[in-house]
Amino acid sequence: MTFNEDHVYGLVIVTIVMVLNYAVIRRKALKNAGNAVRDKLDATLLRWSKSDPFTLRDLLNGGVAIFGRTGSGKTSSSGKALASGIVRHAGSGGLILAAKPEDRAMWESIFRSAGRGGDLLVFSPEHPLRFNFLDWENLTGGGHTRNITKCITVIGETLRSSDTTSGENADFWQREQERMIHNAVEVVKQATGKVSAPALQAFITTAAMHPSLIGSEDWQAKFHNKCLKAAYERQKSQTEQHDFDMARDYWLSEFPNMADKTRSSIMTGVMGILHTFNTGTVRELVSTTTNITPADMFRGKWILIDMSPAEYGDIGNFVAAGWKYLTQKMVLRRHATESSNPICIWVDEAQMFVNSHDAHYLAQCRSHRGCMVYLTQSLHSYYGSLKGETGKHQADALLTNFHLKVFHALGDVQTAEWASGLIGKTLTTFHGGSMAPQDSLMDELCGRGRFTGSFNTHYEKILQDNVFLNGLRTGGKANGLLCDAIVVRSGEPFTGGQNWLWTTFSQK
Repeated sequence: MTFNEDHVYGLVIVTIVMVLNYAVIRRKALKNAGNAVRDKLDATLLRWSKSDPFTLRDLLNGGVAIFGRTGSGKTSSSGKALASGIVRHAGSGGLILAAKPEDRAMWESIFRSAGRGGDLLVFSPEHPLRFNFLDWENLTGGGHTRNITKCITVIGETLRSSDTTSGENADFWQREQERMIHNAVEVVKQATGKVSAPALQAFITTAAMHPSLIGSEDWQAKFHNKCLKAAYERQKSQTEQHDFDMARDYWLSEFPNMADKTRSSIMTGVMGILHTFNTGTVRELVSTTTNITPADMFRGKWILIDMSPAEYGDIGNFVAAGWKYLTQKMVLRRHATESSNPICIWVDEAQMFVNSHDAHYLAQCRSHRGCMVYLTQSLHSYYGSLKGETGKHQADALLTNFHLKVFHALGDVQTAEWASGLIGKTLTTFHGGSMAPQDSLMDELCGRGRFTGSFNTHYEKILQDNVFLNGLRTGGKANGLLCDAIVVRSGEPFTGGQNWLWTTFSQK
């Protein structure tokens, strides 16, 4: 077979057309791939350096813990940059616990800059939003007594400052308080069909304090006995019957026969929690009606709890703790898919809000597209907040699960030593030597030295503790509004091959 000139031209044209079609298809494929990256976990939120991005995948892989002494610039530099990056991610939702009265202005500015001013909802006494904690837990938690009890006790950890719940016996008193609440919740739930803080308080305060009171007409006419009677007469499943029998035995046998001091010590903690639920601003905000819930975060909303402990004291901490716990529970109940939006819990001055449930949440939230960002001064901030025999272990478990840790200038040796230890050690060679005395005056005049060299190797810290205590800029005009930080990433090196990176943030 022979080819003439027309055949050759035809083949050339066909080849050119095929190449052009391939180029068009390739361009479309690359464009679609680029869009896919922007929509998924590889979306860049900020950059630690030109070649080291911080992605949504990094954020959802446990979250970020930021450390730095007061005045180190952690909130105004790395904290603000990270917050801006997360908020700019379309569809992100979350919970923000304000630690200082001025935090609201900062967050409003961040949302305006991201073009999401309408996605920030403020929860405070000055705003109309309300959220009934126990109604929500009863609705979303299946009405289980254990879940409702856990909700009350975890929130109540913020109020545990009395002598009866501190020291070496703290765990015992906390368990007994939890048992009292559990038995009260079981009876009230079966008697009334729901659980509310006012009903629980009324039930416990009208309980018989002595066995002789149980047979009196006066006690039998009170709310406590009416609930026991209503729950007893209600038709129950086998499980409900068993649980009611245990609760009834507690209230009619064990509780009245307790030693007065033991009973009063347990009730002090329980009534402290319920009293807070049922009085003043807290009752209005979290024990009345509901027009906002953590479910709004799944629709791309951010909820700012603008009740800083600096301004509102314990009640601000109490409301924030309830919101945090119920948000964590809601995230863990979610069956996340590729289209599920990320939910971030942001807590500055984290030592004021941390509790025993945080470590449990952080260990599981990754698969539910949840994360936390915690800012605090030092290790001791966590150790001092999580009391009891297990408090230090809970703090260590919490910090272990933060994928990224950012260290600004620190103020104590223990945290600096811990930070240095996270980076690890490397094999280092040390050189030395000595000069032996001369044998004669002639050797000394002729410069005949008797130097003996030596060297040894051992593992030494890559970064010494002192690096975290001195030399990191802390912002302000004197430093050009620049704050230095050392970022440590667990289990994954940066482009330089190390698991740590020196970086700088601006306060502008």
